[in-house]
Amino acid sequence: MTRTARRPATTVVFVARRLRLLILLVALFAAACSSDATDDGGDSDAGTSGSESGSESATADLETTPEVPGAPLNPFDLRSGQCFNEGSWYDEVLERRIDLTASVDCAQPHQKEVFHEAEFPAPNGAPYPGETKMTEWSTQLCYDAFDDFVNAEYELSIFEIDFLQPTRETFEHPVGRHRRVTCFLYNPAEDMVTGSARGAGI
Repeated sequence: MTRTARRPATTVVFVARRLRLLILLVALFAAACSSDATDDGGDSDAGTSGSESGSESATADLETTPEVPGAPLNPFDLRSGQCFNEGSWYDEVLERRIDLTASVDCAQPHQKEVFHEAEFPAPNGAPYPGETKMTEWSTQLCYDAFDDFVNAEYELSIFEIDFLQPTRETFEHPVGRHRRVTCFLYNPAEDMVTGSARGAGI
């Protein structure tokens, strides 16, 4: 991606981005009001992403094995500035869905890029704070870190943000005690991009 100039701000884009954030905040507030009992009793650990990613390429075809360029790794081993690809498919032999994350040089075509990471502030042995609180904290963390990395306001940027966050199982694991939240970005208009978004200004 060539980034020599800041993308012109338009009223349509600004309103759309503001509306998207407003919808997200309203959804989080509604969840907080309605799911206290769920947080206290037990959260679903089915997924680790804070929200559904806009990149359809990660789950485009669950019936065939997709080509996922890069070096496979645990998604929680991703670090800031690292680019990666994702793929999912259904393995008929194992009779289960397979999710693959692969690290790739940002100079090569890729789907997503990690732009920030941080540990959720909780001492060893602390109970899982609940999915609602974890998601609210992760959302604010990634939103606040976006501008400094991209050099553009999130509301005016071409990029979307998403994140990986701990589940109850990983958070309370007696050995792992996973606390890290990993923020990443992607361009919803393109399946693959080339080059880092760091300092892009768009």
